[in-house]
Amino acid sequence: MQTGWVKTGGSWYYLNETGSLATGWVKDNGTWYYLKDSGKMATGWVKDNDTWYYLDSAGTMKTGWFTVSGKWYYAYSSGALAVNTTTPDGYTVNANGEWV
Repeated sequence: MQTGWVKTGGSWYYLNETGSLATGWVKDNGTWYYLKDSGKMATGWVKDNDTWYYLDSAGTMKTGWFTVSGKWYYAYSSGALAVNTTTPDGYTVNANGEWV
């Protein structure tokens, strides 16, 4: 039975321990990934339970400071985007999570 990452049609999918297509959050080798309802690995912005997350081009969930299109954002260790707050290191982010 095959498990783990599979690339099909240019997209990545993850087969869980039963060989079924995984959806939602998957932690693999200490790194979090998000798989859409179709099972396809997500990249870019993902909203899950009213919380925004950012996944880089390799599907890796970002934490700490990162840039997207020239704007700086901060994500907590959970991956949740900081919005309308002051980050742990003292910077202000707006309602979109952008450093201001």
